Amino acid sequence: MKDTWFLLVGDDGRALTSVDRVTLPSNAVVVDLRDAVKEKNRDSHLAGIAAADLAVFEEITAFGAKQKLEEGSPIGLVGGSKKEALIAQAPSRIGTP
Repeated sequence: MKDTWFLLVGDDGRALTSVDRVTLPSNAVVVDLRDAVKEKNRDSHLAGIAAADLAVFEEITAFGAKQKLEEGSPIGLVGGSKKEALIAQAPSRIGTP
């Protein structure tokens, strides 16, 4: 098991939370991270949003270039510190301006 740091952002790229962490198995892939982020934020920012709808980016440069990680991509050592937090982007909710 290892701690993986992430920043949850909205569809506009603004942070919804401060940097946070989840504990994942050492062989975790992006799907595992999405599930853990959804579970941690299920009653707040991600209420009504499916884990599969989260986009995950390796870092801020990849986020800016819209180069999201594939669902089966291994997490490996990425997100191993607050400074190297993965970016998890939530889609906008239907009916939200």
